[in-house]
Amino acid sequence: MTPRLDYAAVERAAAGRCLKLPRVPHRGKVGEVRASSVGSSLELHDFRLYQPGDDLRHVDWNAVARTGELVLRVRQDEVSPRVEVLVDASQSMAVSAEKAARAREVALWVTTLARHGGLEPVLIAAGQASRRAAGPATRTLLSALEFDGKDAFDLALKRGPPLLPCGLRVVVSDFLFEAPPDVFAERLARGAAGLALVQVLDVEDLDPSAGVGAKLIDSESGASIERLVSSSVVDLYLERLEAHVALWRAAARRVRAQWIQGSAGRAVDELAKDELAALAVAA
Repeated sequence: MTPRLDYAAVERAAAGRCLKLPRVPHRGKVGEVRASSVGSSLELHDFRLYQPGDDLRHVDWNAVARTGELVLRVRQDEVSPRVEVLVDASQSMAVSAEKAARAREVALWVTTLARHGGLEPVLIAAGQASRRAAGPATRTLLSALEFDGKDAFDLALKRGPPLLPCGLRVVVSDFLFEAPPDVFAERLARGAAGLALVQVLDVEDLDPSAGVGAKLIDSESGASIERLVSSSVVDLYLERLEAHVALWRAAARRVRAQWIQGSAGRAVDELAKDELAALAVAA
C-alpha cells in the first residue's frame, strides 16, 4: 500500500518560504562553470562540459585542445533558474511507510518552494522505470510514486533522462548503496550551479534494534539471512554507517554541495525548521 503523503505538513513547512539559490558560479573538477544568473543577452557568459544532446556548434575547440574535454560556450540566454529534484525510487526507500512518505514529502516541499519563487521544478524519480514530471505535475507523480527499483540509485539513474543544466539540483535518497561517493557526487554536481544531497533515513537505519532470530532482508534483491542481531553487531553496523556517511560528507564538500541528513521519524514541517532550513529563505 502506498504510504500517505501529508500535504498539510508540506504546506505548513513551505508557507512564506522559497528556495535559496546559489549566488556564485559552481566550478567543477575540470574547471567547468555553471552560472546561477539569468539573462536574455547573446553575449558569452560561461563554459561547461558537453552533455549528450548539446549543439556541437557551441564547442570551444581551443578549450578542447587545452583540456582534452568537450567544452561548450554558454551564452546568457541558456542559463536558467531551473530546479531539478532527483528522487531515489529504489526499494530501500520503502523499508517503512514513514521513510517512503518522508522522501516524498521532502521532494514535494522542494518543488513547492521552487514554485513559490517562480521557478520551474523538474522531478526525476529513478526506480524500476524512470519517471519525469515538471511544474504542478510533480505533485501528481510524487503522490503515486512506487519505490520499486531493484537496482541501486546510481544504476537506475543511468537509465533515466539526462540531467540538464540547472540552477539547483536536490537529490533525495538514503545514499545507502555502494557507488563510490566521490565519483557519484561529481556526476550529480555536473551542470548544476548548486547541489544539495538530502539523506532520508528510517529510524531503524539510524538506531537499529537488536534481537534473537532476526531476519535481515536485502530490500533490493530480496535475499535474506537469519541471525542473532546482538549489541556488538549493532555497534559494528553503526560504526560502518558513520564511516559511510563520512565519505559522503567529504564527497559533498569536494563538489561544494550541501549535505543534509534527516530522520523519517520526524515530520516534514519539523525537518524544515531544522535540518532542511538551509535550503529555504523567506519568500
